[in-house]
Amino acid sequence: MLLPTNVEAALARVELCVDKVSVAIVSGEPSELIVASGALQQAAVDFSELLHRLTAADRKNKELKLRVKRIAAGMATQREGLIRRNVLVSRALNVIVPATRSTTYAQAVGPYGSAGKQTGVFKVLAA
Repeated sequence: MLLPTNVEAALARVELCVDKVSVAIVSGEPSELIVASGALQQAAVDFSELLHRLTAADRKNKELKLRVKRIAAGMATQREGLIRRNVLVSRALNVIVPATRSTTYAQAVGPYGSAGKQTGVFKVLAA
C-alpha cells in the first residue's frame, strides 16, 4: 500500500534532515550541526503532528513502519557519533588547557581528606 503524499513528503524531509545531521557530525563544524539539528527537530515535530492526524490503517502501513525504524536506527548511530566526538573534544581540551580538568572531590588537606565546611546554622554542638 502506498503512503499518502503528505506523509511521503514529511518522511522525505525527515530523512533529508537526518542525512544533513550525519554530514555535519562528520565534518565537525559546530555551526553546521546546530543548523542541521534544528531543522531535524522541526521536521520531527511536524512529522509527529502529522502522525496524530492519520487513520489507524495508515499508521499500520508496513512501508511507514520500515522507514521510521530506519530513521530511528540512523539517529541512534548519530547519537553514538556525537558521544565519540564529545569524548575526543574533551580529551583534546584537557591536553591543551589542563585547567579545564574538573576534580570530582575536594583536595585532601590531611591524611583523612578535607575538613567539612561549617554552614553557620549550628552555633553550639552539645552531646
